[in-house]
Amino acid sequence: MKKSEFPTNRILWFLTFVCALAVANLYYDQVLLTKIIIKFNVSAAQGGALITVIQVGYTLGLLLIVPLGDKFDRKKLVVASMCLAAGWLVAMTLTNSFFILKIFGFLLGLSTVSAQLLIPFVAANANKSNTGEVTGKLLLGVFLGVLIGRVLGGWLGQIFSWRIIHWMVSLLLIICAILVSVIVPIDKTEKQKSYAQILKSLPQLIRKEFVVRETMIFGAAAFAAFNIFWVPLTFILTNSPYHFDSGVVGTFGLIGIAGAFAAGFSGRLADRPNSKKWNIVALGVMLFSFILLKFTWSNLFGLIIVTFLLDIGSRMNMTLNQGRIYHLAPKLHSRLNSLYMVSYYFGGSLGSWLGSFAYQNWGVMGLTAIATVILALSILYAFLKK
Repeated sequence: MKKSEFPTNRILWFLTFVCALAVANLYYDQVLLTKIIIKFNVSAAQGGALITVIQVGYTLGLLLIVPLGDKFDRKKLVVASMCLAAGWLVAMTLTNSFFILKIFGFLLGLSTVSAQLLIPFVAANANKSNTGEVTGKLLLGVFLGVLIGRVLGGWLGQIFSWRIIHWMVSLLLIICAILVSVIVPIDKTEKQKSYAQILKSLPQLIRKEFVVRETMIFGAAAFAAFNIFWVPLTFILTNSPYHFDSGVVGTFGLIGIAGAFAAGFSGRLADRPNSKKWNIVALGVMLFSFILLKFTWSNLFGLIIVTFLLDIGSRMNMTLNQGRIYHLAPKLHSRLNSLYMVSYYFGGSLGSWLGSFAYQNWGVMGLTAIATVILALSILYAFLKK
């Protein structure tokens, strides 16, 4: 297959599904946590530690494993990552020790980086003129994986045990890994020889590339604001004036999925020379959604509009950011993606804590104020650095 022909539309949609499947690994157990806690007879705080170690493992994977794509064939790394993740998912079902379960959870997070290896692989081997558009479709998978993992995990959790769900996902990962090994071409980008030099170059890339610094800030701010809303949303919907049950709360994620699809145009914007201004627009949409939240959070229709707009802005911003960094040198793509995603998830982790803290102490007005300040500062940075 020639570079100008890769990826075909059929392959691209398959790889988008693979990205969603891979990222969803990080979120199934968040909604299955109650069942896991009951099985192992541990407290809610101890159960939360499982989710924490999975996220810590994933962050380390982004930092230490994703840069390996600049040294080795990314296709082989993607296949290995998917197979390892499948293995750790199964291993988690075979232990009766919660401590061992957390170790396997950490290794699951560490190996669940196939999406972040796949995106730079496709971007580097695709036609340069539509890198942003191709990246945008793959990032749809990443964004949907976050939401689908929670929604699908909640639905399946009503029917099956958490162990059966792990086995089902593991089998699907193995099938997809086999398909990737068969239908995806080898990685033809220039490679670096030294892994140590690759890691040492990460701080240098931050200093050298302004686009990297800017997109890291935009990404961290947007994902922080995203989680400031989504983490306390469960409490908003289960308390007055809504009093919804957990099934309705999980289904609320479908609104976010609709918003992600609505932002499908953003990949093409990343291929334009003035793509930075669209970053500002995306952050502005998110900022407007929080201002709207302040006045409409107790009205269901208003809350639906807020959720829809927030997910449009968040996905648009993420697609533009990664589309912009993939217009830099292909031999750096894995490192660039590593830097961006570490900052992105750092912002998300901070946002999760800030959202819970603000809602607990000041309610919806508190989380609205904090998210508004974060987004306003990121937009101000964009204007000052023009």
